[in-house]
Amino acid sequence: MARGAGLVVVHFSTFAPEALLPRVLPWQGAAFQWEQGGKRDWFSRITWASGLPDVLADGHPALRGVVMGRLREEYYHRLAFHPAAVPLVAVRALPGVDTREQTVAWAIERPDGGRGFGTTMAHSIDSLRHDGLRALLLNGIAWSAGCAIPAGGLGVAFAEREEVDQRLGLAPERGPIRVAVLAGNPAHRWHNWPESTGALLRAWCEDARISARVHSDPGDLATMLADRDVLVLNWVNWQDPAGMPAAARAGIEAFVARGGGVFAHHFAGGACHPSLPGAAASDWPWYRTLVRRSWEHRDLAPGRSGHDHYRAFEVHACSDHPVAAGLPSFSVEDELYYRQHGDLPAQPLLRARSADTGADEVLAWWHEVGRARVVQSLLGHSAATYQAEAMRRFACRAVAWCAGRPIHG
Repeated sequence: MARGAGLVVVHFSTFAPEALLPRVLPWQGAAFQWEQGGKRDWFSRITWASGLPDVLADGHPALRGVVMGRLREEYYHRLAFHPAAVPLVAVRALPGVDTREQTVAWAIERPDGGRGFGTTMAHSIDSLRHDGLRALLLNGIAWSAGCAIPAGGLGVAFAEREEVDQRLGLAPERGPIRVAVLAGNPAHRWHNWPESTGALLRAWCEDARISARVHSDPGDLATMLADRDVLVLNWVNWQDPAGMPAAARAGIEAFVARGGGVFAHHFAGGACHPSLPGAAASDWPWYRTLVRRSWEHRDLAPGRSGHDHYRAFEVHACSDHPVAAGLPSFSVEDELYYRQHGDLPAQPLLRARSADTGADEVLAWWHEVGRARVVQSLLGHSAATYQAEAMRRFACRAVAWCAGRPIHG
């Protein structure tokens, strides 16, 4: 400290014994006071709360580019402060008589030029999913080190627990996420499955863990799923009465029974259904247990399945599920499907407003079949869908989640 070094304290490292407060407060600006009169008697408080942290000192470099959204956290507050400490962030949902008792991040600059930054947030790695908190921490560390902070602040992608443990040598490197893709049907090539399969493969390149193998013959799935973690269905048996071979059906059912994940893509929801043109004999009732929302070609109440004309439209996340959480709204050129049929439980992930129905139609769901995780997405008519960065993230997240692996990105 004598040579002007910076000091950063985070969460539990803000605790200090009463006898040392005169020494540490000029260095770190504030401290959790857990002793009074030399005895264990907390003046400071710990409160679990969901709140919207308020930025207090807009002009401070540590707050550049920091946008604080709602955060559930173990907040330490009612701290002991040095008179020169500058409150940066407060949570008004916390009990306290004034803003200072609700302050959870601060900064201090010493007369010798040394700097200190502290926050009582960041109880766990999960708190760091919050983009604003990560930016605040990075800015505070850099500012304390005497670095210039750019106008937009500093940022870095969230690192999942799996990645952190591997970098710290606390866990072995896990292998790739092994994907089998069933793509196409010669009688249905007009539905762009070669193009959309290529787009999926390119999207998955953004997650280095994903390794994919493509099959165009459904019969392969009788034996080719033994070493796979996720099955991606980009296939429909349009005008193909044979449908899914019996041995492949058994292979898929066994794969799902052991917990293998499934990502049903675009028109795969219409496969193996008695209403398929020229393919009624392919009916596979179990498939509607796996893919909970089906395209139906015949007129059934409450109406026949359909889609808007191929066009550009805005897609919105409608869930805090890991596959959709935090995804920004994005524009795609695609077919917007509506009136999918099925009564088994499925939880929405994405939605968009249909020009035909005038309603917000759900375009992606998640559910579980026993131990198996399933995501169904109606988007993906062509490669154009995956020009949207958020849609590529969605495709990577869907595969990772179906595999039971952490979400990256």
